[in-house]
Amino acid sequence: MTSPALGINTYAYIWSTPLVDCVRRFRELGYTDFEAVINPPHLAFEDADAAGRHRLRRALETDGIRLRSLNLPSLDVNLASSMPQTRAYSVGIFHAAIELAADLGIPRLITVPGRVNPLLAPAMAAREAWMRESLEALLPHAESRGVGLALENVPFASFPDAGSLGAFARSMHCAALSVCYDVANAHFIGESPAQGLVQLRDLLSIVHFSDTGRARWRHDEIGTGDVPFGDVHAALVQIDYRGPCMLEIIHSDPEPAILRSHRVLAGLGFGPCPTGLPA
Repeated sequence: MTSPALGINTYAYIWSTPLVDCVRRFRELGYTDFEAVINPPHLAFEDADAAGRHRLRRALETDGIRLRSLNLPSLDVNLASSMPQTRAYSVGIFHAAIELAADLGIPRLITVPGRVNPLLAPAMAAREAWMRESLEALLPHAESRGVGLALENVPFASFPDAGSLGAFARSMHCAALSVCYDVANAHFIGESPAQGLVQLRDLLSIVHFSDTGRARWRHDEIGTGDVPFGDVHAALVQIDYRGPCMLEIIHSDPEPAILRSHRVLAGLGFGPCPTGLPA
């Protein structure tokens, strides 16, 4: 296996930099693959109509920029809420995100499978039923627009670990449904990221990279936590993973933190740093 090239998730720029400026800056440094995060003022549903989005898509493609995934943070939505009104609202927001992804030519939408109360979570059967209802309302539209949904393992979500996430995704029997596996999220909850990757090998469409310990949930610069990235690399080689891997680094000075992270990963066998990086 040739180690996949690393792309950039734009989460660290959601309050400071418009998406277009962010991805063009990293394109200057030699990166081509990106995961765009929906969050005003970085990227908002209202930024352009369909025609404007198509113009943006063509402009980015001309610049050699590939938006490989779209990420809708879950702070304002909950597809697995116990309240039908909240689920309906959340489905509507995801419907709009599918439209945005399709207009921008983005093949997958990262989908957090609901949020649960950490003090008293509902039974797994209830979470599954609520998520199934929400996804059954979204998947036909996503398929018609050529957009896949990638369920992410998130500590506070309905299916935080590889076992429950994989079981639910497989139970949906839908080719448009895949998994986004976040190695820091897995490590934080005590799961082996390497084992999780192997367990989900048939469902993986994208992988997120950042660092964390197990005392506090973080998405830090690679090398500042204790995620075992050597084991992660070995697992990706084992399963012959060929999809995108995104650096999802959250830092007060994100650009140098992202570049340092890539250098650390390159030293472990991941894709080499672009030649345009500063020394």
